[in-house]
Amino acid sequence: MKFGIKLFLAYAGILGLGIYFFLNSMLLEVKPGLRQSLETALIDTSNLLAEVIAPSTINDPIQIQLLKPAIEKTLRRPINATIWSHKQAKTDLRVYVTNRQGVVIYDSRNRDVGADYSQWNDVYLTLQGRYGARSTQENPQDNFSSVMYIGAPIYAPSEKGEQQIAGVISVGKPNVSVEPFWQAARDNIRSKGMWLLIAAALAGALLATWLSLSIHRLVDYAQKVSKGEQSQTPQLSDPDLAQLADAMEQMRTALDGKQYIEEYTLSLTHEMKSPLTTLQGAAELIAVADDKEMQQQLAQNIETQTERLKALVDKVLSLARLENRIALESPEQVDLTELIQHECEQIYLSLKQQRQINIALKLDENIKIAGDPLLLAQAIRGLLDNAIDFSPDKSQIDIHLNALDSGIELIISDQGSGIPEYALGQIWNRFYSLPRPNTGQKSTGLGLSFVRQIAQLHGATISLRNRDKTGVEAKLRFPK
Repeated sequence: MKFGIKLFLAYAGILGLGIYFFLNSMLLEVKPGLRQSLETALIDTSNLLAEVIAPSTINDPIQIQLLKPAIEKTLRRPINATIWSHKQAKTDLRVYVTNRQGVVIYDSRNRDVGADYSQWNDVYLTLQGRYGARSTQENPQDNFSSVMYIGAPIYAPSEKGEQQIAGVISVGKPNVSVEPFWQAARDNIRSKGMWLLIAAALAGALLATWLSLSIHRLVDYAQKVSKGEQSQTPQLSDPDLAQLADAMEQMRTALDGKQYIEEYTLSLTHEMKSPLTTLQGAAELIAVADDKEMQQQLAQNIETQTERLKALVDKVLSLARLENRIALESPEQVDLTELIQHECEQIYLSLKQQRQINIALKLDENIKIAGDPLLLAQAIRGLLDNAIDFSPDKSQIDIHLNALDSGIELIISDQGSGIPEYALGQIWNRFYSLPRPNTGQKSTGLGLSFVRQIAQLHGATISLRNRDKTGVEAKLRFPK
């Protein structure tokens, strides 16, 4: 299972459990909160009514006549109220009044007048001067039939002017009356929780995708480095991943530097052996040679081999500087058509006079790319020099530059003998060179490596292949 999927599943699991327990705890608090609100409203109502029916003195009867018609009219009164999408059409209250002995003297339902309620908590506790409340299930078979009653003392002054409890008024309301609000709150919380979970899942998916893509970029960078390809360090927004990318780049630089020095030291030492051996032999012979013509020939050999060594060192330094570059520093718009024409003009006259080699140009006009004009000129000159070195006299070199849908294509083909079968897999190796047909001499073997490095810096690809009949075709393809 991929890292991004594992991360998302872990995130979704932890978040889902967290949201589940959080919503459950909220739901457990909502219902008691609603009942507490109901209880508060009943306290206010019972105390208000207690003041309305309070007698003038402790020996006067409780003024039920002030309460009875009002309660009856209230219970019959139509109500058109919408509370949290719940419609209320009537008042659902029960009010009863007891005397100082706890006997019911008024019941809004006309059901329990004369009954002894002195043992019910709302009456019993209130008569003792304490807070009295009870919740009673009126129908044992119905769990939703419980009614909350809140008692309030009815005070009246005694003969000595002290306030005494003359009776109790209890106001009751079914607990089920808060059920619609509880259900609405529950549904609302669950709906919001579901949307929260979906939003969090999307955020988690985006986070997991972002991390997965960032890690994939690091993996891709590491794979390219392991293959020896040039690649820019990934630019990552996360500081920890960016630090990891920088550490990988430092490690790549250190390893490449060590391997680079080892390879170049071995290859350069091998290539310098032949001219150094020639120089040593010529130096030993020139001191003992009596023939002036022999001395001149040995001196010529020394000069030739010295130039060869100098060219080899210069080419190695140029290639080393180029290979240490990961990207172009200041690319600019380069007209490839004009650049190719300029390079061909520089060598055409000498080719025409010395070897009678013709250059045939077939170039699309105004083809421009972003790049380094000096490096591009060196790459084109390198491919031209390679084609010229392996072209027979009185032959032709064809140069085509085409703008295609997939990119820009430069093809340079000659009419030489082609690349031998044994050399096809080695022509891109540093210091590998084939003898030139006209002179039998080899080059430094760094020209094609130099061209390939320039192509990579420009995001281009280069290939060499033998043509069907004769000669070699070099193809340089730039991205669109």
